[in-house]
Amino acid sequence: MKKKKKLKVNSRFLYAAASIALAAVIAFVAIPTVTSRTNGKTSVLRVTKSIARGEQIKTDQVAVEEVGAYNLPEGIALKAEDVAGKYAAADLEPGDFLLPAKVSETPISSDVSLNQIPSGKLAYSVTVKTQAAGLSDKLQKGDIVRFYHYKDQAQLPPELQFVRVLSVSDSGGNDIDYTRPIDEDSDDARPQTATVTLLASPEQAMILTELENDGVLQFALISRGSEKLAAELLQKQDQVIEDAKKAAEEKKKAAQKETGSVSSEPEQTQVKEG
Repeated sequence: MKKKKKLKVNSRFLYAAASIALAAVIAFVAIPTVTSRTNGKTSVLRVTKSIARGEQIKTDQVAVEEVGAYNLPEGIALKAEDVAGKYAAADLEPGDFLLPAKVSETPISSDVSLNQIPSGKLAYSVTVKTQAAGLSDKLQKGDIVRFYHYKDQAQLPPELQFVRVLSVSDSGGNDIDYTRPIDEDSDDARPQTATVTLLASPEQAMILTELENDGVLQFALISRGSEKLAAELLQKQDQVIEDAKKAAEEKKKAAQKETGSVSSEPEQTQVKEG
């Protein structure tokens, strides 16, 4: 009995000691830590003058202010140099924080796809001369298309096997979104494709300019909805163009070499026999 009673007393003592230790940790560690975080101050950048969407941000439109450090958004701008010269991606009012989603490295336009043209590429528009040539008004942004050209006979230019569509527009230059279902109750006519803007290389743009003004260009859909496949196809197309450039360069060097060797041969003169 005494042994059981002694164990019971020891257990109570341990529980009491653990409770006191836990209370001490909370009182002297946890609470001060939370308090220091909630009461802590830090300097951040805030808007001082209204900035319209698309406007370039200037240093006199923002200022550094001291605010509570607790629960601040991630990626918030801390100094004017972080945003100066960049563009407002949304309308900004005095007091707003400068967050990554509200600031753009590139100028803002109504067509987002034109804001991020990769180096070495360009945006190029092609006219759709017939409804059939434009895939019966079913082309969409992001599609990978192939071009066939017809004048006296059908041709498949190797440089135009895989090209990405940036946007589809009507005759007024307004973007068309064929992904939206047709409203059968609406009196508005279904918009028709007039032009298609493409992401092209300078070499592709030259070929498209020539072919569009000499015959008919026909679109064919190759890929839609798979970014992985699109990347593979575009990489394959870039390699075809690169190989063609190298072959043309080697041919040019060979021609120059041949021309140089011919011009360097000594001229033979005939000697008349007297």
